[in-house]
Amino acid sequence: MDSRTTVEIFGRRYELRTTGASERLNELAKFVDQRMRQLSEVSPKVDTAKLAVLTALNIADELFTELETEPGLRTERVRQRVSGLVAKLDEVLTTSCTGAS
Repeated sequence: MDSRTTVEIFGRRYELRTTGASERLNELAKFVDQRMRQLSEVSPKVDTAKLAVLTALNIADELFTELETEPGLRTERVRQRVSGLVAKLDEVLTTSCTGAS
């Protein structure tokens, strides 16, 4: 279900439509607002549009860094799940084969 939510980022209000929970959108807006405010403290003379772009680039950089360092952990979790599923399949197949005799 679509809903409209008003959020405030860096002193400006935005009415946005979301298909998810408005609480999530509010959290995201608060996060972006905090990041823009942090960056504006370092660069107080930068205009809002440029500040928004710099904030987006900083957040994207953090995301890319996280994705580059995470694959090993994600691969290990997948490997563990697959091993667990294989063990369960072996158990079921062994039980089925011995039960059928």
